[in-house]
Amino acid sequence: MRSYLTCLFAAVLPLLLLCALVVMATNPYSPLLVQSAGESATVWGGEHIEMEVTKEGATLEFDCAAGTITVPLAVDAQGKFRVSGTFTGERPGPTMRDGNPAVSATYSGSIIGDTMHLTIVAGPDKQSMGAYVLLPGKRRRVMKCR
Repeated sequence: MRSYLTCLFAAVLPLLLLCALVVMATNPYSPLLVQSAGESATVWGGEHIEMEVTKEGATLEFDCAAGTITVPLAVDAQGKFRVSGTFTGERPGPTMRDGNPAVSATYSGSIIGDTMHLTIVAGPDKQSMGAYVLLPGKRRRVMKCR
């Protein structure tokens, strides 16, 4: 009986080690961004920001602005990301005929643990639109300028 268990352990151990290597090689940050089959979006929130991430990209709401990312938000093995999108500033009062035009923007940052650090630069002069700290599952109330 003892030799049977020794043989079984010797056969199973390499498989267990292989499974552990596969799990460690996968990106540990992906579950924070990718939804399960039953979910349509994952919400991240922070002070003055709410971000709804879908498989196709993300929408962002700020106190006096909105943003759109139209590509999947993927992170690398270190938890860093950098994607292009748009940023639309808002202001109180009447809207001009041409509205508030969207400008190109770069959304970059990292996920450390369950915290996302997000920096946004937008427009032709690459103006900083702020740095934010977001947590998953935290819906935030933003104060719109309308």
